[in-house]
Amino acid sequence: MAESASQPPSTEQPEFCIECGDQHAEVTCLTCDELFCRPCWDQQHRRGKRAKHEKKPLLGELMSESTGTQVPVAEANGDVAKAAAATTHPRASSRVAVKSSEVYQEDVAYIPLRLSAEEREILKVVEGALKTSEYTDKVDVRRYNRENLMVDQLEDIAHLLLGLNAVANYKRTCKLVAEPISESEQVLQDFFEIARRFKIMNPDLMRSTYGKLMYLLQDAGNPSVARRLQMSLRKPIITVKAFAEDTGMAAILEDPKLALATQDMTYSDQDDASALLLGKRKATASLIESYQSDTVSVEDIERVIYSISDSNNYQATASGPVIQMLSLLEEYFSPTSTDPLDDLSIRPGRDGCKLHHSHTQQFTYVQQTLTLWKEITQKMFFLWWMADRDLLRQGGSYHLANTGQGLQRVQSCPEVGAAMRSILHSVQRRCGAWQGISVVHLGDRDVPNALIFIDKYTQVPRILAPIVRTMERIDELAGNDNTTGFIKTTFGSVKALKMQILRDFFRLGFNGDGDDGGSCIDGRLTSAWNWCSKLDKKAFKDVFMLAGFEGFDGSFSA
Repeated sequence: MAESASQPPSTEQPEFCIECGDQHAEVTCLTCDELFCRPCWDQQHRRGKRAKHEKKPLLGELMSESTGTQVPVAEANGDVAKAAAATTHPRASSRVAVKSSEVYQEDVAYIPLRLSAEEREILKVVEGALKTSEYTDKVDVRRYNRENLMVDQLEDIAHLLLGLNAVANYKRTCKLVAEPISESEQVLQDFFEIARRFKIMNPDLMRSTYGKLMYLLQDAGNPSVARRLQMSLRKPIITVKAFAEDTGMAAILEDPKLALATQDMTYSDQDDASALLLGKRKATASLIESYQSDTVSVEDIERVIYSISDSNNYQATASGPVIQMLSLLEEYFSPTSTDPLDDLSIRPGRDGCKLHHSHTQQFTYVQQTLTLWKEITQKMFFLWWMADRDLLRQGGSYHLANTGQGLQRVQSCPEVGAAMRSILHSVQRRCGAWQGISVVHLGDRDVPNALIFIDKYTQVPRILAPIVRTMERIDELAGNDNTTGFIKTTFGSVKALKMQILRDFFRLGFNGDGDDGGSCIDGRLTSAWNWCSKLDKKAFKDVFMLAGFEGFDGSFSA
């Protein structure tokens, strides 16, 4: 026992639940030999033989004992607010720090409610139907009689959904199948709302089916199509605020203990994790005790807490890489530097550049762009909400056009446009004189509709996170006998390697090779994406591979 207590805590990244795949694992089932978050473990082990399975917490009391971590005195006395403050420690020097105060917390009015176990089963049905359907392949290539084809395809999908749902809910589905399809309106609305809600919380999932979902709902809102279907397939997305108000526990949203219960642990040190997790659980238990009643169940309270926790985790993982890149820019470069090794200046015609910036101008341009991306990634839930309203607004028409990216639905985006202008003006007020142009492309050839817009900006953390991870691992590689010689021979020193990677990205990832000279708002993102596509030609490509680089675009298998 003494030996295990003296061992340093693991530095491995937290693993995810085997069931839902989007939450950090909290327990391991000793019988199944699999990792689960607590809600999924409770759901999968509530009855039958699995109810007898034994579990072991990954963090908490056991970790506290095994690592010798002491629970703060404030927490032992029950003061959860002081316990949260007591778990703040300096981070390891090899990791780019993100302060908790820099991580934005979304308004509960825009936080989607976490899916229940029953809704997760329905989600599988919806995804199965969407993967099978060829809706957009058929409808968007037809130049005549499209309305009849829309109605036929929408009815096919509705019947397919009901058929697949019979596996999960046979009795209820049999009653619906015997009725006209319009009698299934409420069920179908619930199905599609669940899928939309899940996607907002998990932008890396449903990447091959979400567009199809939104486009078929877009067509179902066409007045003539809706009349022929005799039903509407749309309903508002359920949010934490709406759910809390409907269940009579709106007061929980103002409770100070909610902040600790939902605090994100992404940027917490490993040796703080057990104490912080204990504080979170203590706050959660206190909230349950305070708000549980005959009309408010424990499950309802936990859904509110876990939904806000999901939001905080998403904010940290989405905006964290942007905040870290800003820190790296300001740590390694200065706008007034005259050192040629720090020079960020670019000129048209050199290395594919299309902008003419001095070192100071380029530093400012990159800094302002990253600040804008930070603001956008922090407001992504709100922007998802606006995009959903633009795509599905009543009477919102579109036309098909070949934009150079294939056949796209071109549609105006008034809600997203207003939100983006507000964000841009806020950033410009803070940053001072704006470098580059302020055009926001929406509803045109560059960004045809709100779906394309939201897809573009979910790429920001996918672009920046691999660069940040590589920068964090360079010191570790330099300390490894197998790679330290390679780094010294090829790049001279650790600092020289870091400077080379950052200078290359800050120059050529913001060089204006997007549209409109690359300095428009979406053109900046295009330039960064173009840099990613050229990584295999960079001298430091092997360093990325040694650091565990797998790709910039994630996986489309989900």
